[in-house]
Amino acid sequence: GLVAVTAPCASVEPWAGFAIGVCAGWVYLTGSWLLVKYKIDDAVDAIPVHMGGGMWGVLATGLFSSEPRLNEAYGITEHIGWFYEWGRGSANFNLMGAQIVAVLFVIAWVVGIMGPYIWILNYFNMLRVDPLEEKVGMDISRHKGPAYVADDDNKEHVMELEQRRSSRQLDVSRSRSGRFSKKSAKQEPVEEPHQDEPVMQNEESA
Repeated sequence: GLVAVTAPCASVEPWAGFAIGVCAGWVYLTGSWLLVKYKIDDAVDAIPVHMGGGMWGVLATGLFSSEPRLNEAYGITEHIGWFYEWGRGSANFNLMGAQIVAVLFVIAWVVGIMGPYIWILNYFNMLRVDPLEEKVGMDISRHKGPAYVADDDNKEHVMELEQRRSSRQLDVSRSRSGRFSKKSAKQEPVEEPHQDEPVMQNEESA
């Protein structure tokens, strides 16, 4: 409700804000159900909350904006919410049409800018983390601390991840030590041959 009423908060009556919030709840429930149905990875339901609720709020501005509120906030009375246009016997669709265009423009901008970027990451297999890290949970695998109480199955995954990382660190340390030993062997100074000691002169000749 809070996300949905953000767009029209200055131009709608209190009763309309309540109605927008109630509808936003249904938008969220529908969006969350679709995420589960189509197996879209959104652990915090950001898509139904912000995208769904935000889109509904922008469209609700074109439906519920009243003439007194628009006049007080923006000094506009010519184009008001579509429901109020019906009340005064008009079919003026300008405000509602502008809100629809705004929603379509934001969708096109996001898809056009982020679509190629996400496609490139997916092509190089950089869009998702390792499957084992997903099972463990990124709170543990990346942020080094559990956000929830781990069950027995997850503890097994955590142990498997720790073993994998320890083996990788061991391999890296071995490879580094091997490189350092080769460098040190190359850089060891070669001992110069001892010069012949000077021949002692015969005391009698001296």
